[in-house]
Formats: sequence, C-alpha cells, structure tokens
Amino acid sequence: MYIKEKNVKDVRYILENLRYEDRLEAIAQKGEDYKQIILDEIMNTKTRTYLGCSDADDIPVGIGGFSDTQENGVGVVWLLSTPEIERHKTRLLRCIIEAFEEIDSKYWLTWNILFSENKFAKKWLKKLGYKFDNPKPDGLNIPDGFEFFYRIREVRGLGCK
Repeated sequence: MYIKEKNVKDVRYILENLRYEDRLEAIAQKGEDYKQIILDEIMNTKTRTYLGCSDADDIPVGIGGFSDTQENGVGVVWLLSTPEIERHKTRLLRCIIEAFEEIDSKYWLTWNILFSENKFAKKWLKKLGYKFDNPKPDGLNIPDGFEFFYRIREVRGLGCK
C-alpha cells in the first residue's frame, strides 16, 4: 500500500465499495446521501487527506484524515475503507502512525464515533491509544449501536510534546 494525492475517481471508488461497518457509520453520520456529502467534504477540505492504494494494482483501499472542530485543539479523525484494507494491516498502521505526527502537532484531543461491531477499526485505534470507556459527551448524539472513542495527546515535560 502507498499514499497518493486524493482525486474524485479514487474517492468515489472507495465510497462505492465501503466495508459494511464503514457504510453504516457513514449513513449514521451523514444520512442516505452520504456518498455525495462525503465526496464533497473530502474534495473541499483544507486539512490533509491520506489516500491509500494497493501497490499491486493501484486500486484504492482506504482514505482517512482529520477535521477541525469549533473548539481550539480538538479534531475529528476518520477513516473509510474497502474490504481490501484488511490485507494491508501492517502498512495501514505504519501510514496512520506517520499521520499522527501531524495530527498531534495540531490537536490535544481527537475523537469520533464508530459502529460498535467494527472490530477492525477498534483494534488499530486501541494500538494508537484511543479509549473506548463509553463516555457520553453532552450535546453529541450517538446513535444506538455506535460508540464514542477519543485520544488525548500525550504531553511530556513542561507541556511540550
């Protein structure tokens, strides 16, 4: 798997071939027109997006990134993938760790929600230090069957990263 610049064709491919769990999450957060809404958001974002493609055949397998919130230092992390992503677990984790160097320079807290049965995502999120201790943040509507996850950036020394 390698990372390349996002483009409409590859993003559409991923959205048309989402893993079951990712499709449920997209519908829960964006509604039935999730494909167009997410495509527009990804193509118009000012933040970095990571598009992963298979080395063997250049087929897109996943796209992820982060989004700013209205709160200073708080961001939302996200990843959408096709079933093919599971054949690229090691490289995916390596790419995500690299992305977190940038994410940690911007945010002290990152979060999102995911389908409770999304074992694949939970596994790699836990490796990155995300918590699933079931908080229910005020003002955040978490649909049934979904759970909130979050990560607080590790701070060392006198507040330095």
